[in-house]
Amino acid sequence: MSTLDHLTPVPAISQLERIMRAERLAFSAKLRASRAVLGLSQEQLGRSAGLTQRAVHCIESGAVQPKLRTIRLIQRFWQERGIAFEDLANGGRLVVDSAVI
Repeated sequence: MSTLDHLTPVPAISQLERIMRAERLAFSAKLRASRAVLGLSQEQLGRSAGLTQRAVHCIESGAVQPKLRTIRLIQRFWQERGIAFEDLANGGRLVVDSAVI
């Protein structure tokens, strides 16, 4: 018997988990980018979108997977301010209505 036989095998991260993590990090990057373009603090964005500053922080850091309701609040916030994102094969692009800048 090997000295490693007593260790429980650690399951590899599934493909689905990798995809979900990538999507969560992409969404958090979009939130940070939109906030920067609009010149808002986390607190200001949260107040405007119906979230707390802590929720914005947790989403931006990628620490949490936002609920569908939260995603919809943020998407409505973006839409109301002329912010959109295009998903491209090699990444994405932030599209800002010229009235915003």
